[in-house]
Amino acid sequence: MSDASGKARCGCGCGKTIDRRPGGGRPRDYYDEGHRSRAQRKRDHELRAAVPGFSHRFVATELALRADELFAACFSDVPLGGVLELTSRIVDDAQCVAAAVVSEERSAGRTWSEIAVVAGLTEGQARARWGGARTAQRLSAREPAPWARQPDGTDAHASRTVPPAAQRTSDAASALGRALRTLREHAKAGFEDLAAEAGVPAFAVRWVLEGKAVVPWTTVFTLVHLLGGHPADLRLLWETASKSVPRLPDAPYLADHLAAGLRGARLAAGHPAAASICFPGFSQAETDAVFDGRLVPDWKALCEVLQWLDADPEPFKALWAAHRAAQGQGRRST
Repeated sequence: MSDASGKARCGCGCGKTIDRRPGGGRPRDYYDEGHRSRAQRKRDHELRAAVPGFSHRFVATELALRADELFAACFSDVPLGGVLELTSRIVDDAQCVAAAVVSEERSAGRTWSEIAVVAGLTEGQARARWGGARTAQRLSAREPAPWARQPDGTDAHASRTVPPAAQRTSDAASALGRALRTLREHAKAGFEDLAAEAGVPAFAVRWVLEGKAVVPWTTVFTLVHLLGGHPADLRLLWETASKSVPRLPDAPYLADHLAAGLRGARLAAGHPAAASICFPGFSQAETDAVFDGRLVPDWKALCEVLQWLDADPEPFKALWAAHRAAQGQGRRST
């Protein structure tokens, strides 16, 4: 801050006074270069404190996934607004990747002059583009992909109160990851080999299987297929985890979709033996028929089994109600 006498306070907050004598050139903001460096270190610290554990790899993974979504959108009937929103998020993600990787390099001890040389900028330009509180605000305010979480296992915005619907999608992401891990254990597939076949980075595959990120359906479909599973079994888990609006199938296929959802819940529970699963009042043969889609139980029995599998009944409600309405029956239908 300056006054009429031509004096100003040093920008690093030390309290020293700067004489701003009349003349050409840009007015001094700092007492000397040492104080300028001290102010920059303070801004760098604020940046790292604002986004602790922020990983450029995490953002890059979401960038790749959004690019996948954009590719699919351009070959489908996605409205113009949806395509423009995706492109805007991709541009923002690309800028966040650059800011995050620079922040990490600064944390590792790399100087601004070194970063400027690599970027083909002057040191002042590099500082202005990636340093200080403005960049911290940009990274901390970044909107993550649906229910993607940081690779350390914490939610990207853990300090915020999570509403029930949000918690449901987060739980579904974890359940989707557990179901994929069950398939992987059975297939005995390594992360590197699976990632290479799927065309997805190995760390991204790991995050998906750990329930820390939700990827487009095309990627989940590919992973399930490579692991020897049935993609339809995990579709309901993915729809809940990705906040996708499910499209109810035609009446003849409702029972099949309901059974597929049950098989997905069973995979998420570690695929317990069939003999250990029994619907209340149902024989083993009837239970097998439920998981095969040949028999639909009443809602109470369905909820009890889903709770036994540690699964949320809510995503099944619309399927079950639609089937009941189509059949016009109550307790169970074939």
